[in-house]
Amino acid sequence: MPEAKEVEAQKASAFFSMFIPGFTFDDVLLVPKYSTVKSRADVDLSVKLPRGFELKIPLVTAPMKTVCGPEMAKAIADLGGLALLHRFDSYEQLYTNWITIKGGGGSWYIGVSIGVKEEDFSLARKLYNDGCKIFCVDVAHGDHETVRDFVIRLRDVCADALIIAGNVATPSGAQLLWEAGADIIRAGVGPGSLCSTRIETGNGYPQLSALKNIKEHPFHSFDKEDLTPPMIIADGGIRSAGDCVKALCFSDLVMIGNLFAGTDEAPGDIITVSGQKFKQYVGSSTHKQRHVEGVVGLVPYKGPVQDVVTHLVEGIRSGCSYQGVHNLQDLKKNPEFVVISNAGLIESHPHNVRI
Repeated sequence: MPEAKEVEAQKASAFFSMFIPGFTFDDVLLVPKYSTVKSRADVDLSVKLPRGFELKIPLVTAPMKTVCGPEMAKAIADLGGLALLHRFDSYEQLYTNWITIKGGGGSWYIGVSIGVKEEDFSLARKLYNDGCKIFCVDVAHGDHETVRDFVIRLRDVCADALIIAGNVATPSGAQLLWEAGADIIRAGVGPGSLCSTRIETGNGYPQLSALKNIKEHPFHSFDKEDLTPPMIIADGGIRSAGDCVKALCFSDLVMIGNLFAGTDEAPGDIITVSGQKFKQYVGSSTHKQRHVEGVVGLVPYKGPVQDVVTHLVEGIRSGCSYQGVHNLQDLKKNPEFVVISNAGLIESHPHNVRI
């Protein structure tokens, strides 16, 4: 019989084996590689999406009320990214927003975010019949039978539409939505700057590890004829162009919320506090009356969204140059990361100077 101490050690070992280490953006750095990229202008950031869509840049607007209304949607689509109109208005207003955009001739790279109620399904059918070809099924916990069943119905009615669904943080959640008919999986549970899901529910997954796990999952199905794996949107936790580069090692697109909030094109008025300009930034779940997993805050006024996009795009191209790659497809080939300490994180930022 094993001694008591040995039994306790075995129990402790079994307990700790249940814990899987997870990493997010500040935990790691990409290791620079030999490069032949002569100029960051030579880096191609285009992304080919399913259903015949192709973007010039891998940026997507977060479908949040204080981020993406019609003005922001038009601006991002014109810049070559993908825009997703938020769903936190009346159904009549959501339809009007789409019609306004369609009338302006800028509908090709603009989609509409919807929930999973019957009214959302009716809206989607109406929008699809009027020319909308991109839908984002926007639910905080996408690994759910209600979301799966809604995506199945949506795919059946909107056969050639580009369907984005989420959010999930695990390979099994991504598999569920892919089998249901989603083309693109929105990955991220709890990493957003306004999200309090992890604090309020105790659930979530460090974002970079979540992306890696989903990207490396061997998607398979006995029912689907097309076994092309889904594309991935990295949603949440992006604070810089460097975070975008890390995320794009395991995803195809990066969703931007905080960095786009506060721009001229974001919905809402400029607020002046002690001589400084701000705009309101509201978490999506904050709009729910009984179940709040988001907060309300202010973000600094940033000027035109084009300036933010230009800064991010230049940083992503530079990051690719450091990796020695000319496009985003090659960025995903065997990226090498090093885990850093808190001292390494401090060293990574400007320090010992006044800014």
